[in-house]
Amino acid sequence: MNNEKDKSGEMQHIKKSNVKNRWFLSYLFSNAAGGLTSPLIPLFIVFYLHLSVFYVGFASAVASSAAVPAVIFWGNLSDSMGKRKIFVMIGFFGSSFSLMMIILVHQLFTFLGVLVIFQLVSMASTPVSTLLILENATESEWPNVISQFNIVSYVGLIIGLLIGTVFLVLSSGNNAFALPMLYIFSGIVYFVAGLSAITLIKESKEKLARGDLDNINSVRLTERVRYFPTSILHIAKSSIYSHGKPLLKRTKFYIVLTGLLMFGFQMFFVPYPVYIADILGGSETIIFVMYLFNNVLSASAFMVSGKLSGKYGLRYILNMSIFSRVVIISAAVFCVFYGIEEISVSVALYSIMGFFWSFISIAWVTSISKVALPENRGKAIGWYNSVLGIGQIGGAIISGIISEFMGFGYDFVISIAILIIGGILISTVTPAKIPAKGSRATGSS
Repeated sequence: MNNEKDKSGEMQHIKKSNVKNRWFLSYLFSNAAGGLTSPLIPLFIVFYLHLSVFYVGFASAVASSAAVPAVIFWGNLSDSMGKRKIFVMIGFFGSSFSLMMIILVHQLFTFLGVLVIFQLVSMASTPVSTLLILENATESEWPNVISQFNIVSYVGLIIGLLIGTVFLVLSSGNNAFALPMLYIFSGIVYFVAGLSAITLIKESKEKLARGDLDNINSVRLTERVRYFPTSILHIAKSSIYSHGKPLLKRTKFYIVLTGLLMFGFQMFFVPYPVYIADILGGSETIIFVMYLFNNVLSASAFMVSGKLSGKYGLRYILNMSIFSRVVIISAAVFCVFYGIEEISVSVALYSIMGFFWSFISIAWVTSISKVALPENRGKAIGWYNSVLGIGQIGGAIISGIISEFMGFGYDFVISIAILIIGGILISTVTPAKIPAKGSRATGSS
Protein backbone atom coordinates (compact mmCIF):
# COMPACT_ATOMS: atom_id res chain seq x y z
CA MET A 1 0.00 0.00 0.00
CA ASN A 2 2.78 2.38 0.95
CA ASN A 3 4.64 1.50 -2.26
CA GLU A 4 1.55 2.42 -4.31
CA LYS A 5 1.29 5.76 -2.48
CA ASP A 6 4.98 6.42 -3.09
CA LYS A 7 4.61 5.66 -6.78
CA SER A 8 1.49 7.82 -7.02
CA GLY A 9 3.28 10.69 -5.29
CA GLU A 10 6.28 10.31 -7.58
CA MET A 11 4.06 10.39 -10.69
CA GLN A 12 2.32 13.54 -9.45
CA HIS A 13 5.70 15.16 -8.78
CA ILE A 14 6.88 14.29 -12.32
CA LYS A 15 3.68 15.73 -13.84
CA LYS A 16 4.07 18.96 -11.85
CA SER A 17 7.72 19.17 -12.90
CA ASN A 18 6.79 18.71 -16.56
CA VAL A 19 4.19 21.47 -16.30
CA LYS A 20 6.72 23.82 -14.70
CA ASN A 21 9.24 23.06 -17.42
CA ARG A 22 6.97 23.77 -20.39
CA TRP A 23 8.82 27.04 -20.79
CA PHE A 24 11.73 24.96 -22.13
CA LEU A 25 9.75 25.10 -25.40
CA SER A 26 10.75 28.76 -25.73
CA TYR A 27 14.41 27.78 -25.68
CA LEU A 28 13.70 24.91 -28.10
CA PHE A 29 12.50 27.54 -30.58
CA SER A 30 15.38 29.91 -29.88
CA ASN A 31 17.97 27.16 -30.31
CA ALA A 32 16.29 26.07 -33.55
CA ALA A 33 16.68 29.67 -34.70
CA GLY A 34 20.33 29.51 -33.68
CA GLY A 35 20.75 26.27 -35.63
CA LEU A 36 19.43 27.95 -38.76
CA THR A 37 22.25 30.53 -38.58
CA SER A 38 24.99 28.40 -36.99
CA PRO A 39 27.09 27.87 -40.18
CA LEU A 40 26.08 31.15 -41.81
CA ILE A 41 29.03 33.42 -40.99
CA PRO A 42 31.48 31.57 -43.29
CA LEU A 43 28.78 30.84 -45.86
CA PHE A 44 27.52 34.41 -46.05
CA ILE A 45 31.01 35.89 -46.33
CA VAL A 46 32.28 33.41 -48.92
CA PHE A 47 29.20 32.76 -51.07
CA TYR A 48 27.18 35.97 -50.67
CA LEU A 49 29.80 38.70 -50.09
CA HIS A 50 32.50 36.84 -52.10
CA LEU A 51 35.25 37.54 -49.57
CA SER A 52 38.16 35.39 -48.33
CA VAL A 53 38.88 33.30 -45.26
CA PHE A 54 40.59 36.25 -43.54
CA TYR A 55 37.24 38.02 -43.25
CA VAL A 56 35.57 34.86 -41.93
CA GLY A 57 37.98 34.77 -38.98
CA PHE A 58 37.66 38.52 -38.46
CA ALA A 59 33.84 38.50 -38.52
CA SER A 60 33.65 35.51 -36.17
CA ALA A 61 35.94 37.23 -33.67
CA VAL A 62 34.10 40.57 -33.87
CA ALA A 63 30.70 38.95 -33.33
CA SER A 64 31.94 36.92 -30.37
CA SER A 65 33.73 39.88 -28.79
CA ALA A 66 30.52 41.90 -28.88
CA ALA A 67 28.87 39.27 -26.68
CA VAL A 68 31.35 39.69 -23.82
CA PRO A 69 30.26 43.11 -22.47
CA ALA A 70 26.65 42.33 -23.38
CA VAL A 71 26.37 39.19 -21.25
CA ILE A 72 27.95 40.95 -18.27
CA PHE A 73 25.64 43.95 -18.65
CA TRP A 74 22.44 41.92 -18.97
CA GLY A 75 23.40 39.55 -16.16
CA ASN A 76 24.11 42.37 -13.73
CA LEU A 77 20.95 44.24 -14.76
CA SER A 78 18.87 41.10 -14.24
CA ASP A 79 20.33 40.66 -10.74
CA SER A 80 19.82 44.31 -9.78
CA MET A 81 16.19 44.33 -11.00
CA GLY A 82 15.40 40.86 -9.68
CA LYS A 83 13.65 40.04 -12.96
CA ARG A 84 14.18 37.17 -15.43
CA LYS A 85 11.28 36.95 -17.90
CA ILE A 86 11.71 40.43 -19.39
CA PHE A 87 15.31 39.63 -20.32
CA VAL A 88 14.30 36.44 -22.11
CA MET A 89 11.81 38.49 -24.13
CA ILE A 90 14.40 41.18 -24.90
CA GLY A 91 16.80 38.48 -26.08
CA PHE A 92 14.30 36.67 -28.29
CA PHE A 93 12.47 39.64 -29.80
CA GLY A 94 15.73 41.60 -30.11
CA SER A 95 17.31 38.69 -31.98
CA SER A 96 14.30 38.56 -34.28
CA PHE A 97 14.37 42.23 -35.24
CA SER A 98 18.16 42.40 -35.57
CA LEU A 99 18.28 39.45 -37.97
CA MET A 100 15.56 41.01 -40.13
CA MET A 101 18.07 43.77 -40.84
CA ILE A 102 19.96 41.31 -43.06
CA ILE A 103 17.93 42.65 -46.01
CA LEU A 104 20.08 45.81 -45.76
CA VAL A 105 23.37 43.91 -46.02
CA HIS A 106 25.37 44.10 -49.24
CA GLN A 107 28.89 44.59 -47.88
CA LEU A 108 31.05 43.42 -44.99
CA PHE A 109 30.67 46.56 -42.86
CA THR A 110 26.88 46.33 -42.68
CA PHE A 111 27.07 42.57 -42.10
CA LEU A 112 29.37 43.13 -39.12
CA GLY A 113 26.92 45.74 -37.84
CA VAL A 114 24.05 43.25 -37.93
CA LEU A 115 26.16 40.59 -36.19
CA VAL A 116 27.19 43.00 -33.42
CA ILE A 117 23.63 44.24 -32.85
CA PHE A 118 22.41 40.65 -32.79
CA GLN A 119 24.97 39.67 -30.17
CA LEU A 120 24.27 42.72 -28.01
CA VAL A 121 20.54 42.00 -27.78
CA SER A 122 20.53 38.20 -27.94
CA MET A 123 22.76 37.95 -24.87
CA ALA A 124 19.92 39.34 -22.74
CA SER A 125 18.42 35.84 -22.50
CA THR A 126 21.71 34.07 -21.83
CA PRO A 127 22.50 34.91 -18.16
CA VAL A 128 18.96 34.16 -16.92
CA SER A 129 18.14 30.79 -18.48
CA THR A 130 19.70 28.56 -15.84
CA LEU A 131 18.64 30.94 -13.07
CA LEU A 132 15.06 30.36 -14.23
CA ILE A 133 15.65 26.61 -13.91
CA LEU A 134 17.16 26.81 -10.44
CA GLU A 135 14.59 29.25 -9.11
CA ASN A 136 11.73 27.03 -10.26
CA ALA A 137 13.11 23.72 -8.93
CA THR A 138 14.25 22.34 -5.62
CA GLU A 139 17.99 21.93 -5.17
CA SER A 140 17.73 18.15 -5.35
CA GLU A 141 16.16 18.49 -8.81
CA TRP A 142 18.83 20.81 -10.25
CA PRO A 143 21.10 18.21 -11.95
CA ASN A 144 18.21 16.41 -13.67
CA VAL A 145 16.35 19.55 -14.72
CA ILE A 146 19.49 21.22 -16.10
CA SER A 147 20.27 18.03 -18.00
CA GLN A 148 16.75 18.08 -19.50
CA PHE A 149 17.22 21.71 -20.47
CA ASN A 150 20.53 20.86 -22.16
CA ILE A 151 18.90 18.10 -24.18
CA VAL A 152 15.97 20.31 -25.24
CA SER A 153 18.39 23.07 -26.28
CA TYR A 154 20.52 20.67 -28.29
CA VAL A 155 17.51 19.13 -30.00
CA GLY A 156 16.47 22.64 -31.03
CA LEU A 157 19.91 23.33 -32.49
CA ILE A 158 19.85 20.12 -34.54
CA ILE A 159 16.29 20.82 -35.75
CA GLY A 160 17.42 24.25 -36.96
CA LEU A 161 20.40 22.77 -38.81
CA LEU A 162 18.18 20.13 -40.38
CA ILE A 163 15.62 22.71 -41.56
CA GLY A 164 18.42 24.87 -42.96
CA THR A 165 19.82 21.91 -44.87
CA VAL A 166 16.42 21.04 -46.39
CA PHE A 167 15.82 24.68 -47.35
CA LEU A 168 19.18 24.94 -49.14
CA VAL A 169 18.47 21.74 -51.05
CA LEU A 170 15.12 23.12 -52.20
CA SER A 171 16.59 26.52 -53.12
CA SER A 172 18.97 24.83 -55.60
CA GLY A 173 22.03 26.94 -54.73
CA ASN A 174 20.45 30.37 -55.29
CA ASN A 175 22.83 32.23 -52.92
CA ALA A 176 21.30 35.65 -53.45
CA PHE A 177 18.00 34.28 -52.16
CA ALA A 178 18.79 31.37 -49.86
CA LEU A 179 21.40 32.76 -47.44
CA PRO A 180 19.60 36.01 -46.52
CA MET A 181 16.33 34.06 -46.24
CA LEU A 182 17.89 31.72 -43.66
CA TYR A 183 18.61 34.75 -41.46
CA ILE A 184 15.04 35.97 -41.98
CA PHE A 185 13.61 32.53 -41.17
CA SER A 186 15.74 32.51 -38.04
CA GLY A 187 14.32 35.91 -37.09
CA ILE A 188 10.78 34.56 -37.51
CA VAL A 189 11.54 31.57 -35.27
CA TYR A 190 13.07 33.88 -32.65
CA PHE A 191 9.82 35.88 -32.77
CA VAL A 192 7.85 32.68 -32.14
CA ALA A 193 10.20 31.92 -29.23
CA GLY A 194 9.42 35.37 -27.82
CA LEU A 195 5.66 34.82 -28.12
CA SER A 196 5.96 31.46 -26.38
CA ALA A 197 8.03 33.07 -23.62
CA ILE A 198 5.22 35.55 -22.91
CA THR A 199 2.82 32.66 -22.35
CA LEU A 200 4.99 29.95 -20.81
CA ILE A 201 7.62 31.69 -18.66
CA LYS A 202 6.53 32.71 -15.18
CA GLU A 203 8.54 34.98 -12.91
CA SER A 204 9.71 32.93 -9.91
CA LYS A 205 8.89 34.10 -6.39
CA GLU A 206 12.29 33.19 -4.98
CA LYS A 207 15.40 34.77 -6.44
CA LEU A 208 18.91 33.34 -6.36
CA ALA A 209 22.06 35.43 -6.30
CA ARG A 210 24.55 34.49 -8.99
CA GLY A 211 27.44 34.65 -6.55
CA ASP A 212 25.82 32.03 -4.27
CA LEU A 213 25.90 29.35 -6.96
CA ASP A 214 29.58 28.50 -7.06
CA ASN A 215 28.81 24.78 -6.89
CA ILE A 216 27.11 24.79 -10.28
CA ASN A 217 29.43 24.10 -13.17
CA SER A 218 28.75 24.90 -16.82
CA VAL A 219 29.38 22.47 -19.64
CA ARG A 220 29.59 23.87 -23.17
CA LEU A 221 27.59 21.65 -25.47
CA THR A 222 28.95 23.42 -28.54
CA GLU A 223 32.32 24.89 -29.35
CA ARG A 224 31.32 27.37 -32.03
CA VAL A 225 32.79 30.85 -31.69
CA ARG A 226 29.37 32.45 -32.06
CA TYR A 227 28.17 30.83 -28.83
CA PHE A 228 30.78 32.57 -26.66
CA PRO A 229 30.25 33.17 -23.82
CA THR A 230 28.05 30.19 -22.94
CA SER A 231 28.41 30.42 -19.18
CA ILE A 232 25.14 31.44 -17.62
CA LEU A 233 26.19 31.52 -14.00
CA HIS A 234 29.90 32.20 -13.83
CA ILE A 235 30.51 35.30 -15.93
CA ALA A 236 33.74 37.25 -15.73
CA LYS A 237 32.72 40.14 -13.51
CA SER A 238 31.01 38.10 -10.80
CA SER A 239 33.61 35.34 -10.67
CA ILE A 240 37.00 36.83 -11.47
CA TYR A 241 36.65 39.80 -9.19
CA SER A 242 34.98 37.92 -6.33
CA HIS A 243 36.65 37.91 -2.94
CA GLY A 244 38.11 34.85 -1.26
CA LYS A 245 41.17 32.68 -1.57
CA PRO A 246 43.23 33.13 -4.74
CA LEU A 247 43.34 30.32 -7.25
CA LEU A 248 46.06 27.72 -6.87
CA LYS A 249 48.90 27.75 -9.40
CA ARG A 250 47.85 24.34 -10.70
CA THR A 251 44.29 25.65 -11.23
CA LYS A 252 45.52 28.68 -13.18
CA PHE A 253 47.86 26.48 -15.22
CA TYR A 254 45.04 24.07 -16.07
CA ILE A 255 42.73 26.90 -17.13
CA VAL A 256 45.41 28.47 -19.33
CA LEU A 257 45.92 25.10 -21.03
CA THR A 258 42.20 24.78 -21.80
CA GLY A 259 42.42 28.20 -23.48
CA LEU A 260 45.48 27.09 -25.46
CA LEU A 261 43.73 23.94 -26.62
CA MET A 262 40.60 25.87 -27.58
CA PHE A 263 42.86 28.21 -29.58
CA GLY A 264 44.24 25.17 -31.42
CA PHE A 265 40.79 23.70 -32.06
CA GLN A 266 39.46 26.97 -33.48
CA MET A 267 42.44 27.24 -35.82
CA PHE A 268 40.99 24.16 -37.50
CA PHE A 269 37.25 24.76 -37.07
CA VAL A 270 36.99 28.36 -38.29
CA PRO A 271 38.72 28.08 -41.70
CA TYR A 272 37.76 24.49 -42.49
CA PRO A 273 34.30 25.29 -43.96
CA VAL A 274 36.00 27.88 -46.19
CA TYR A 275 38.52 25.22 -47.26
CA ILE A 276 35.60 22.96 -48.19
CA ALA A 277 34.02 25.75 -50.24
CA ASP A 278 37.05 27.39 -51.86
CA ILE A 279 39.37 24.43 -52.48
CA LEU A 280 37.01 21.47 -52.75
CA GLY A 281 34.09 23.31 -54.34
CA GLY A 282 31.64 22.32 -51.61
CA SER A 283 28.20 23.94 -51.70
CA GLU A 284 26.31 25.69 -48.92
CA THR A 285 24.22 22.52 -48.50
CA ILE A 286 27.32 20.36 -48.03
CA ILE A 287 28.58 22.68 -45.28
CA PHE A 288 25.20 22.69 -43.53
CA VAL A 289 25.21 18.88 -43.62
CA MET A 290 28.73 18.92 -42.18
CA TYR A 291 27.64 21.11 -39.25
CA LEU A 292 24.57 18.94 -38.73
CA PHE A 293 26.56 15.69 -38.51
CA ASN A 294 29.11 17.36 -36.24
CA ASN A 295 26.42 18.38 -33.77
CA VAL A 296 24.48 15.12 -33.95
CA LEU A 297 27.63 13.18 -33.08
CA SER A 298 28.43 15.62 -30.28
CA ALA A 299 24.92 15.18 -28.86
CA SER A 300 25.17 11.39 -29.03
CA ALA A 301 28.49 11.46 -27.20
CA PHE A 302 27.08 13.78 -24.52
CA MET A 303 24.68 11.02 -23.48
CA VAL A 304 27.49 8.63 -22.58
CA SER A 305 30.52 10.84 -21.90
CA GLY A 306 29.82 11.23 -18.18
CA LYS A 307 29.51 7.49 -17.61
CA LEU A 308 32.63 6.68 -19.61
CA SER A 309 34.59 9.34 -17.74
CA GLY A 310 33.61 7.63 -14.52
CA LYS A 311 34.57 4.22 -15.85
CA TYR A 312 37.92 5.02 -17.48
CA GLY A 313 38.97 8.17 -15.62
CA LEU A 314 39.26 11.81 -16.66
CA ARG A 315 42.88 11.64 -17.78
CA TYR A 316 42.32 8.72 -20.13
CA ILE A 317 39.13 10.24 -21.60
CA LEU A 318 40.76 13.63 -22.16
CA ASN A 319 43.92 12.16 -23.73
CA MET A 320 41.84 9.92 -25.96
CA SER A 321 39.66 12.82 -27.13
CA ILE A 322 42.40 15.39 -27.73
CA PHE A 323 44.76 13.07 -29.55
CA SER A 324 41.93 11.53 -31.59
CA ARG A 325 41.29 15.06 -32.83
CA VAL A 326 44.99 15.45 -33.58
CA VAL A 327 44.79 12.32 -35.75
CA ILE A 328 41.72 13.70 -37.55
CA ILE A 329 43.35 17.07 -38.26
CA SER A 330 46.49 15.24 -39.40
CA ALA A 331 44.33 13.35 -41.88
CA ALA A 332 42.98 16.69 -43.11
CA VAL A 333 46.55 17.99 -43.52
CA PHE A 334 47.44 14.86 -45.51
CA CYS A 335 44.48 15.53 -47.82
CA VAL A 336 45.53 19.17 -48.30
CA PHE A 337 49.18 18.56 -49.16
CA TYR A 338 48.59 15.46 -51.27
CA GLY A 339 45.71 16.97 -53.22
CA ILE A 340 43.05 14.52 -52.07
CA GLU A 341 39.94 16.53 -52.94
CA GLU A 342 37.23 14.11 -51.88
CA ILE A 343 34.45 16.11 -50.24
CA SER A 344 32.87 13.12 -48.51
CA VAL A 345 36.15 12.39 -46.71
CA SER A 346 36.56 16.01 -45.60
CA VAL A 347 32.96 16.22 -44.37
CA ALA A 348 33.42 12.97 -42.44
CA LEU A 349 36.57 14.30 -40.75
CA TYR A 350 34.84 17.46 -39.59
CA SER A 351 31.77 15.54 -38.43
CA ILE A 352 33.75 13.04 -36.37
CA MET A 353 35.51 15.94 -34.61
CA GLY A 354 32.15 16.74 -32.99
CA PHE A 355 31.95 13.34 -31.31
CA PHE A 356 34.93 14.07 -29.08
CA TRP A 357 33.84 17.55 -27.94
CA SER A 358 31.42 16.32 -25.25
CA PHE A 359 34.17 14.20 -23.68
CA ILE A 360 36.58 17.14 -23.69
CA SER A 361 34.10 19.67 -22.28
CA ILE A 362 32.92 17.44 -19.43
CA ALA A 363 36.49 16.38 -18.58
CA TRP A 364 37.63 20.03 -18.46
CA VAL A 365 34.87 21.24 -16.17
CA THR A 366 35.07 18.21 -13.88
CA SER A 367 38.86 18.48 -13.68
CA ILE A 368 38.71 22.17 -12.78
CA SER A 369 36.31 21.29 -9.98
CA LYS A 370 38.96 18.91 -8.64
CA VAL A 371 42.11 21.00 -9.11
CA ALA A 372 40.47 24.09 -7.54
CA LEU A 373 39.79 24.65 -3.85
CA PRO A 374 36.12 24.05 -2.91
CA GLU A 375 35.76 27.66 -1.70
CA ASN A 376 36.90 29.23 -4.98
CA ARG A 377 35.51 26.71 -7.44
CA GLY A 378 33.09 29.31 -8.80
CA LYS A 379 35.93 31.74 -9.43
CA ALA A 380 37.82 28.97 -11.27
CA ILE A 381 34.82 28.27 -13.51
CA GLY A 382 34.55 32.00 -14.22
CA TRP A 383 38.19 32.14 -15.28
CA TYR A 384 37.70 28.97 -17.33
CA ASN A 385 34.81 30.43 -19.33
CA SER A 386 36.66 33.70 -19.90
CA VAL A 387 39.94 32.08 -20.97
CA LEU A 388 38.10 29.61 -23.19
CA GLY A 389 36.40 32.53 -24.91
CA ILE A 390 39.72 34.29 -25.41
CA GLY A 391 41.08 31.11 -27.00
CA GLN A 392 38.08 30.95 -29.32
CA ILE A 393 38.37 34.56 -30.44
CA GLY A 394 42.16 34.43 -30.79
CA GLY A 395 41.99 31.19 -32.77
CA ALA A 396 39.44 32.71 -35.15
CA ILE A 397 41.59 35.78 -35.89
CA ILE A 398 44.93 33.96 -36.24
CA SER A 399 43.48 31.16 -38.36
CA GLY A 400 42.08 33.68 -40.81
CA ILE A 401 45.45 35.41 -41.17
CA ILE A 402 47.50 32.20 -41.56
CA SER A 403 45.01 30.57 -43.96
CA GLU A 404 44.90 33.72 -46.09
CA PHE A 405 48.63 34.35 -46.39
CA MET A 406 50.20 30.91 -45.88
CA GLY A 407 47.47 28.48 -46.88
CA PHE A 408 45.01 26.15 -45.16
CA GLY A 409 47.51 23.33 -44.79
CA TYR A 410 49.97 25.38 -42.77
CA ASP A 411 47.15 26.64 -40.55
CA PHE A 412 46.16 23.05 -39.80
CA VAL A 413 49.79 22.04 -39.14
CA ILE A 414 50.15 24.84 -36.57
CA SER A 415 46.86 23.72 -35.03
CA ILE A 416 48.27 20.20 -34.64
CA ALA A 417 51.48 21.49 -32.99
CA ILE A 418 49.49 23.55 -30.48
CA LEU A 419 47.19 20.63 -29.66
CA ILE A 420 50.06 18.19 -29.13
CA ILE A 421 51.87 20.58 -26.78
CA GLY A 422 48.67 21.48 -24.92
CA GLY A 423 47.51 17.87 -24.76
CA ILE A 424 50.79 16.63 -23.26
CA LEU A 425 50.89 19.44 -20.68
CA ILE A 426 47.25 19.16 -19.61
CA SER A 427 47.57 15.40 -19.12
CA THR A 428 50.08 16.10 -16.35
CA VAL A 429 47.50 18.17 -14.43
CA THR A 430 44.24 16.35 -15.17
CA PRO A 431 43.03 14.21 -12.23
CA ALA A 432 42.71 10.51 -12.90
CA LYS A 433 39.19 10.07 -11.52
CA ILE A 434 35.93 11.98 -11.32
CA PRO A 435 34.59 13.42 -8.02
CA ALA A 436 32.85 11.17 -5.54
CA LYS A 437 29.15 10.50 -6.08
CA GLY A 438 28.06 13.06 -3.53
CA SER A 439 29.61 16.04 -5.30
CA ARG A 440 27.49 18.27 -7.52
CA ALA A 441 28.88 19.00 -10.95
CA THR A 442 26.05 19.73 -13.31
CA GLY A 443 26.00 21.12 -16.80
CA SER A 444 24.45 24.09 -18.49
CA SER A 445 24.51 25.34 -22.00
